[in-house]
Amino acid sequence: MSRIECVFFDLGGVLYTLDYEAVWRGFSECCGMPSEEVQSAIYSDGTLIEFETGKISPIQFYEAIKRRLGFGAGFDEFKKIFNSILIKRDDMFGLVSDLSNFVNVLILSNTNEINAEVLNVDLRDLDGDVVYSFEVGYTKPDQRIFRFALEKKSLTPEKTIFIDDLEENIRAARLLGIHTHLYKDRDSLMRFFNDYGIIDRL
Repeated sequence: MSRIECVFFDLGGVLYTLDYEAVWRGFSECCGMPSEEVQSAIYSDGTLIEFETGKISPIQFYEAIKRRLGFGAGFDEFKKIFNSILIKRDDMFGLVSDLSNFVNVLILSNTNEINAEVLNVDLRDLDGDVVYSFEVGYTKPDQRIFRFALEKKSLTPEKTIFIDDLEENIRAARLLGIHTHLYKDRDSLMRFFNDYGIIDRL
């Protein structure tokens, strides 16, 4: 087995818990609209994907969702509610911080410019590169985003590990030859790292 040189980490579902209910509840309370309709307004068409691939700006996204929801508050309040989805997992941030002392770390996330305002504050103390979908124009599981990350770090797939909580993303990375782990919990991740000899470096 090739010595692992870099670990790619997903954010949502791995380093963060995603509290979708907080977003739906926040917009529902502001707009007087049932949560199911809020979900549909945000996720039912391609607007969010356009936002996460950088095809539309934060203001354009805000205006589109504002019209659908009848959202009467300003952009700052919209961002506050939209960012309530992100719950930082300090235990995982601690693990990634420790890991970065012994192996390269790269954050590889499907995200958008609004959520990135919070993410960038949390990530500034981690020693590693960041690849956001909205900056490169591709979202996982599109293999182009994995190729971009590999090229950014001058890596080969066999020397790279990718951690994600979604099977379709894991499958896409594996097809490129990247070692993968479908994230369920911290304990199973630590066992996976042990199998690859990474725990010995911590």
